[in-house]
Amino acid sequence: MEHVLKSAFTTVLTRAGAAALLAVVGVASLAPPLGVATATVAEAAPEVTKLDFWAVRDAQESAAIALASEKGFFKDEGLDVTIKWIVSGTDTPSLAASGQIVLTGESAYIAGVLRDKGVDMRYLMPLSNIGGAQMVVLGPNTVVKSPKDLEGKKIGMAAGAGVGMAITSMCEDKGVDCSKIKLVNLQPPDQIPALLRGDIDAMAIWNPYALAGVKAGGRIYFTGNKSFIDGQEKTVDYMYLDGGLIVNGAFMAKNPETVKAVMRALIKATDYINGHSPKEVAAILTGPLDIPADDLEKIIKFNIYANAVDGPTVAKLTKLLAYGGRPDIGWTSKVYVPSDVYDLHLLKEVAPNLVTANGF
Repeated sequence: MEHVLKSAFTTVLTRAGAAALLAVVGVASLAPPLGVATATVAEAAPEVTKLDFWAVRDAQESAAIALASEKGFFKDEGLDVTIKWIVSGTDTPSLAASGQIVLTGESAYIAGVLRDKGVDMRYLMPLSNIGGAQMVVLGPNTVVKSPKDLEGKKIGMAAGAGVGMAITSMCEDKGVDCSKIKLVNLQPPDQIPALLRGDIDAMAIWNPYALAGVKAGGRIYFTGNKSFIDGQEKTVDYMYLDGGLIVNGAFMAKNPETVKAVMRALIKATDYINGHSPKEVAAILTGPLDIPADDLEKIIKFNIYANAVDGPTVAKLTKLLAYGGRPDIGWTSKVYVPSDVYDLHLLKEVAPNLVTANGF
């Protein structure tokens, strides 16, 4: 089904996440308010050892999650973690609201969406900045001489995907009427066939699908932080998008040592990624992510892997949350700020050096 971009994010988000949330939110109980610390003993044994960790099967949000599993970092912390792979983070809200998810790797804006609906999932720490991997890829036969030519074109995008921010920002930057761009709600695996058939003119997507689209003859038009619109690579600031650790609030309150063990494993994994070459990391992740190592090496370079909550990170998240709260976007019913979705009290226990932003 096609939706006009100006109103699509509200409509599509409702279809993909909010409707499911509303259907089950009555059974989702709220844990204590954000920021309430629990009594803990450093390095105490985890209360629960067997866990399911829901994550998108890509190198953006889930590199540290997959690597922590492959390198045994979860096991080192006394945990038996099973990764439950999903296709898109847009599936997360309904799964979390239904109570299926205790741990997930998702954006802070998803935490805002859940909080907006009364579902208590806490954002505990960042894992990555993935704005550079959010891309708009033109089809092999799509003729776009200037951004204005996108008006009237069809863009495939998963319902509620964060990459929509890049499209809106580009439109505002280039004077394009977003209301004249038509959004076709397609999950990532369905977008490339639709692009090649000519059912859509472009796709708003992330890796590895974006890279596959380029291999099939498509052309990257812009990303969250790079523009190729004029035929040359230029740095832009179209969007920040993060991957992070989100945990059920009631579970965290009851099992703080388990959650801290998960956090320690993910911090070790992030340090490993940054301490080794993309080639070495790709060799480890190619199996669990089911992405060819050569492609994965390229994909890893698009992302920034970090756990720090510093001033620049907070500023970028502030912008992302403000975008999602706009009435014409409607991810959330109001504008949230980072302090609304962050719960950093366990991160400050596990790695206080990572929290340097003012006010946290």
